[in-house]
Amino acid sequence: MDWILALTVTGVHAAIVRIVGGGDVLAWPGREQRVAAYTATATVAAVVGSFITAAVTLYAASTGQRMRTLRTHPVQGPQFRRNWMSILSATLVISGLCLLAIVLDTTQRDSGGTHWLGEVAIALGVARATRLVWLFGKIIAGGDLDLADGALTPSGTAPPVPPVPVRRPGG
Repeated sequence: MDWILALTVTGVHAAIVRIVGGGDVLAWPGREQRVAAYTATATVAAVVGSFITAAVTLYAASTGQRMRTLRTHPVQGPQFRRNWMSILSATLVISGLCLLAIVLDTTQRDSGGTHWLGEVAIALGVARATRLVWLFGKIIAGGDLDLADGALTPSGTAPPVPPVPVRRPGG
């Protein structure tokens, strides 16, 4: 779905640019600025990749009932794992598209349209980052609920909160 969204957004933008004759934001700057934009996009994708690693670690380390049920569910478990792998692989694709754009964008004015590779990478990155935030939120919420369940005593009530230590002057 993210690929369809990214290609649709870029395709619609390209059609508008062609019809209107303006609005091609990545074509305005010179080569150095375009390459800086490609480099920044690849860097952000790499940083997002590190967040994905943290999220997957959190997912794998969660041992509560909800997370265990999710991981072993015959339909939702594989879908969840596919989402993670899709987001992780997208970071590699985004970086690859940006690196390819850097190599192919060799003229001051991009008459060949290489900057559209950068735009597809940016659109895909936005779509995948949005899904990452959603998935990360689901994992955090599930982990918190599992933690809250684990804090209950067998009678179903929360254990008493120990008193807060008070520091006395001179002590």
